[in-house]
Amino acid sequence: MRTKEPKQLGERRVIVRKQAQNPLVMVSYHVPESRHADNAALQVFDAIMTAGRSSRLYRALVDQGQVAFEVSAELDDAIDPSQWVCNISVKPGSSTETAEKALYAEVKRISDTGVTPAELSKARNQLLASLYRQFKTIAGKANLLGRAEIYYGDWRMVNQFAASLEKVTAADVQRVANLYFTETNRTVAVLVPEEKGGAK
Repeated sequence: MRTKEPKQLGERRVIVRKQAQNPLVMVSYHVPESRHADNAALQVFDAIMTAGRSSRLYRALVDQGQVAFEVSAELDDAIDPSQWVCNISVKPGSSTETAEKALYAEVKRISDTGVTPAELSKARNQLLASLYRQFKTIAGKANLLGRAEIYYGDWRMVNQFAASLEKVTAADVQRVANLYFTETNRTVAVLVPEEKGGAK
């Protein structure tokens, strides 16, 4: 028996206070399983947001914003509905609230105005390059075949990965941003560092 989590009706938030060097922010949005038709567009969204130093979140939080040491995201293959999880390592002296607002601002920019042709092309190229690199070795091919069978339902789907990414349009990316990356669909976890003994 497999169950499906009910639709989230509002933002969930947790604050953890413990010994740590830097504040951390983790923001998670519910997304569909890998077999879903929106998966390719979500992969492109993920690449535009976090792939490389020219990505939106790196520029907004690390390069120009100077609020974070590092920003990354995870969009793993999944049999069941999953999550897009963004992790932000906040610099001392910067606030977790500022880091959060910067993330939400970039999401809103895509929701409101979409992405540029250059961003779309770069993201597709990054994803395709990563895919083709895996074809170079026997282990890489085996991994792709196994992923296709387990997460996409048929090993033959490996032959469709590239075509599905190339079909993603700017309108697709904007649509999934509006559909999944909403306030009510997210959970936020904040790590607040404390000195030994519980003192702030």
